[in-house]
Amino acid sequence: MVTLQPAARMGWDTISAVVARILAAYPVYSILLSILSILALSAGLVNIRLEPDIRKSFSPEDSDAGYETRVWLEYYGLKIYPERAFCIFTAKSEDGSILQEEALRDIYTVDTRLVQAVGLRDGDGRRNCDPLCDLNSPFHLLANQTRKNNGTTAVFTYPDMPYSGLDIFLGLHFSNVDFKPPTHRISSRSLVLWYFSRSDTPEGKLAFKDAIDELFDLSKNSSAFENVEFTIFSDQVANREMIRGAIEATTLMTIGFFLLLTQVIIVIKRLSSIKMTAYLVTTSLLTPMAATIASFGAICWMGFPSFSIQCVTPFLVLGIGVDDAFILLHRWKHHIAISDTPRRLEQVIVDVGPSITITSLTNIIAFGIGFFTPTPQMSLFCLTASLALLLDYIFTYTILAPIVFLCNDPTYQSVPKDETISKADTWLAKYSRFVCSLRGRIVCIFVLIGMYGLTTYGVMTMRTTFEPAKAFPSNSKLVDSLSNIKPVFNRYFPITVIVNNPPNISNEIEYDSFHNMMNRLEHVPGIRGDNRSLIFLPQYEAYDKLANSFSILLGDKYRPSYDSLPNWMDAIGNPPLVKYHLDENNKTIVTSFRLTLLGKGMSEWAERARAMQHIRTVLREEQQFNATLFDCDSAILSIILTVGTDLIGSIAVTVVCMAIVCFVFIANFNAVAVITSIIASICYDHNSDPPNTMNAIYTAILVASTLAYSAVAWIGLSMDPTASEDLF
Repeated sequence: MVTLQPAARMGWDTISAVVARILAAYPVYSILLSILSILALSAGLVNIRLEPDIRKSFSPEDSDAGYETRVWLEYYGLKIYPERAFCIFTAKSEDGSILQEEALRDIYTVDTRLVQAVGLRDGDGRRNCDPLCDLNSPFHLLANQTRKNNGTTAVFTYPDMPYSGLDIFLGLHFSNVDFKPPTHRISSRSLVLWYFSRSDTPEGKLAFKDAIDELFDLSKNSSAFENVEFTIFSDQVANREMIRGAIEATTLMTIGFFLLLTQVIIVIKRLSSIKMTAYLVTTSLLTPMAATIASFGAICWMGFPSFSIQCVTPFLVLGIGVDDAFILLHRWKHHIAISDTPRRLEQVIVDVGPSITITSLTNIIAFGIGFFTPTPQMSLFCLTASLALLLDYIFTYTILAPIVFLCNDPTYQSVPKDETISKADTWLAKYSRFVCSLRGRIVCIFVLIGMYGLTTYGVMTMRTTFEPAKAFPSNSKLVDSLSNIKPVFNRYFPITVIVNNPPNISNEIEYDSFHNMMNRLEHVPGIRGDNRSLIFLPQYEAYDKLANSFSILLGDKYRPSYDSLPNWMDAIGNPPLVKYHLDENNKTIVTSFRLTLLGKGMSEWAERARAMQHIRTVLREEQQFNATLFDCDSAILSIILTVGTDLIGSIAVTVVCMAIVCFVFIANFNAVAVITSIIASICYDHNSDPPNTMNAIYTAILVASTLAYSAVAWIGLSMDPTASEDLF
């Protein structure tokens, strides 16, 4: 039997004995003090703050995504991130088009409702959608032109539609397009309309919410419209559906709780008298639950928000806490021959101290390391779990142990053990002999080689990705919305770039440098080239050249400048393309402008993440323009890029810390090496699957549970088979 380090054994036994004597002398005071501590910590729940915003749960404020969002908000003069929504319309008939008059009437029913909501004006006269009210102008222009021409949808070119001297890009609205160049006719089976709402006033927020809720309910009715199928996606609905999914998951976990309750009753009934079973079962379950509630209260006292993912914490802590209760009760029964209950409690605490401590420390460390992950929701989940496990470890001594002491039944006699060898024991004996034989060892070696080969292949070929549909319940209409938007994102996907130090287009060298940057951006994998980016400069130059046509006719060489920019902006309705002002010499000074890169094949989030990273690299190398990209989902994309590295680092640090903890308690270096290799093997095998934002949590649970069982086995402590409840 492997024993503890001699020095550690003596020191830990002394501490455990002192703790046991105090608990035996003051059991009621220990319980009352613990309950008061729970109440004090739980009082923080009055300040609980649920964070429904998906973006805030994925990215910290000091990340690249946080900085890019702040730049984007500053450009548009916004204080908070606006709420977004998009509606997808698909013609019901196979040969139908959403540009037919019957379909347009259905579409305008939805569009009018949302335009009314985002058009609500605040006290300063600003619309709720300002400055992004014209996102659907290309669709409205084409629809109006179609109606004026009695249903003829001639656009001359696609995806650009000439209009009043400008090229209007239609690609972000239409998919499954059939364009016939000879007749210049266009038909499309799908349409996407985009909406933004500042929602920085209670009235504006409520108006947008009411419209979204009304239309989301309408989208659930497949027969709501005769000519089009309609789905809608919005941040508000997404946040609500994620919370609904968490509630449904919690409901399903409740089934596991009742299974666990059944097992706890059966096991404790075997370990104690009938009349004490109810008290011990209740305490075994309430102790980890109270620890979880207290940890949530402590998080609230610290001012942290709560995320939906934290709803799994009670079930996690419950499984680990009940495991400690089983060990304690099993050892209490083992020492039934000791009639002096204080002496019996002392012996029990001395025996189970290393086991419970290693189990708790490994779990606390695993989740404690997870707190340092950059993702806010994962970080707070790990902090809550780590704190709950620490409190559960303390309450196991200060609540459970005293109640076990007080519930001692002197008349209880354990049931004599059946000496008959069961079939299971016979099978285990045969299996043990086989494993220890030469043939068994050879088989184990080949099995290990095969497992490592498969997992190595998995690790080498794995890819990091994110599937947003999995974040919602399978029956959510948002799943349909995300599926319907994929063809649009595969064809044209907008990536905004804010240029905060625009080039002086009158300076040929500086302008050429900007063109060089644009050329590099359009050669990023996944970005459309051939000057497909949406930027105002080419169309403005054409206008400026026309404005200077007289001087050009006189023989002057054309030299672009921003002097005609105010007139051009007035002519096109002053969209938020460029920010400029006039200096004291009445010269136009451009301070920043917006351009849009068009991606392709971007329905796959991993491709988007890689494209974003390449664009960031180019923009950082072209520092003279101080350009910043922006993607609505950059917080999630950043995680996709770093989750693999973060996960490997977390695993390495966790395994090292746990090996150190084991070495403190276990005297045999080889034993620690075996335990560490088992943990590393599980991490290696588990992460051969595509990594995602949850793998770190799963890995921490696997590592902690494996180490707990391995350490208990190496210590040599007798352990009841019912401890397998960890599998819950």
